[in-house]
Amino acid sequence: MEDYKYCPICRSSLEKKPLDGRERLVCGNCGKICYRNPLPAAACLVTDDARRLLLIERAIEPRKGEWCLPGGFIEMDETLSEAAVRELWEETGLSGRAGRVIGAHIQKSGMYGAVLVVGIEVIVGKGEPAPGDDAAEARFVSRVDLPKIPFESHTKLIKKYFEISS
Repeated sequence: MEDYKYCPICRSSLEKKPLDGRERLVCGNCGKICYRNPLPAAACLVTDDARRLLLIERAIEPRKGEWCLPGGFIEMDETLSEAAVRELWEETGLSGRAGRVIGAHIQKSGMYGAVLVVGIEVIVGKGEPAPGDDAAEARFVSRVDLPKIPFESHTKLIKKYFEISS
């Protein structure tokens, strides 16, 4: 992701300066520090009665055609739990309630820069998953049949989820 060039307050040029032990973008005119923070995202960890994990096949880039956890970006007006439940519904048609937080990892992305992926367990009722807005397919998969997951953050969350859920 490209660095900003101009101050969002006064539109003057930004300069890279050492600050708080890091190189930061600072406006030479008004002094505004332009912090670069990771984008927050929720990744849903859902299992069925047979302890199979819910995965989706991505219908969009990045990694179109590959399998991952359902999830997506947290919107400005929602909590992590609300985002997880919304994303699960949008991508699989399943309703659920948020459970425990499993972990958080930074995922580097060519499209978005750094993404803070927070894994959250979501408990669902009955129903079969159906692909939604960003998913070409949605289904429960046994641990032994898990496909290669392209996102390292998802792989770490899946491993931790099964470790603490055994």
